Amino acid sequence: DYRAGDARKKETIALILQEGGYVGVIHCIGLLFDDVSGLGNLNRFVSGSGSLPDSESTYDTITRLTAFNAIQATTEYVTENQLIGKEFPFVFTSAAEAGWPQMTGGPQIEQYLAPEWLRRYLQAKRAVEEKLQQAEQQGLLRPIIPRPSLIYSLDRPASYLPVGAFFLGNTIGLPFVDRPVTVQSLANAIVRSISLPSVRGVLRYTKIDELSQ
Repeated sequence: DYRAGDARKKETIALILQEGGYVGVIHCIGLLFDDVSGLGNLNRFVSGSGSLPDSESTYDTITRLTAFNAIQATTEYVTENQLIGKEFPFVFTSAAEAGWPQMTGGPQIEQYLAPEWLRRYLQAKRAVEEKLQQAEQQGLLRPIIPRPSLIYSLDRPASYLPVGAFFLGNTIGLPFVDRPVTVQSLANAIVRSISLPSVRGVLRYTKIDELSQ
């Protein structure tokens, strides 16, 4: 059951939530290369949908703005339906690299080696994580934040090379490289996390694996 709309407009999300009966919200809107990066055409190869960004498709609008809209619409839904304090689950699909500040070597990689587009990508992810933490402190939402690195599917051979590199980096013990996860495992973990009240906060690849079983 699908609805078409522009998530950059809060009213789009609010209208859907007004239908009622929801037990959680999942935000998995994003793009690896925005238009500003100059690499937007590469999304046809790295995006599961093969979509291409337009001039208004930036990390700020596609990641931060759509997520902020969803968080605001969801908190209003929680308030209107008297669900405050019941820890309504909100899932935001972040990125493993958003946790670089807490990883050995991560801050140095981000400061000296990460390209400008990647730093903007992570800035948007972290802004949403912070917004969710604020909603949690207000007793409005139970934030669930999967942080996968590369997400792959065996039916897309084009992803094998970068995925293999991440597997290798994780295997040899690079502390700032998380192992990739399959899109199927990530989806299973997200759905299951909604039904488990004990699951909250950041989920790295090991927890994603555990929840996907």
